[in-house]
Amino acid sequence: MKRVNSIPSVTDTQAYDSWKKQWSSQEGLDVYSYIFDQCQPEHILLFSKMFFPDFVVNEGGVFLARNFSAEVFDSCLGLASGDLSKTEKLLNVVRVYDVFGQVVDNVPDDVFVQLCNVIGFAWHMVLKEKFSERVFCVEVSNSEQNYGPDVTFYQVGLNKFVPFKGR
Repeated sequence: MKRVNSIPSVTDTQAYDSWKKQWSSQEGLDVYSYIFDQCQPEHILLFSKMFFPDFVVNEGGVFLARNFSAEVFDSCLGLASGDLSKTEKLLNVVRVYDVFGQVVDNVPDDVFVQLCNVIGFAWHMVLKEKFSERVFCVEVSNSEQNYGPDVTFYQVGLNKFVPFKGR
């Protein structure tokens, strides 16, 4: 028998660890026990949109629907000097501190890094499923200059964007 983990073991989970310590017998308690006891199905269903987001395809680029608007696209395209891959990278970034603004100070940074890695893994899978003819790079980073952990994606091998001028 061989066990294959989809993602690394989750660590530094204060809420889960605290919950688990309240039980005199912890044998058999696992993450599924915590979900059974503490989590609302709606929360998990709503958060699944972070793992499996909606997309907008525009001018050959693929963008997170939650981040996309024509104005933001034009702005990012300008910042990227017309490079569509760089535009995707700019427009598709999600900073997890911004997603969980109300609890950032109460959660270890490592939890946010782990979460970014899981989101990145999920995005890699869904992009491959929804856009099998395209090649994407999913990047997870954690730096002070980017305001903590973030995740983004962009297409590899795209040509420079040239707007249609009409004839």
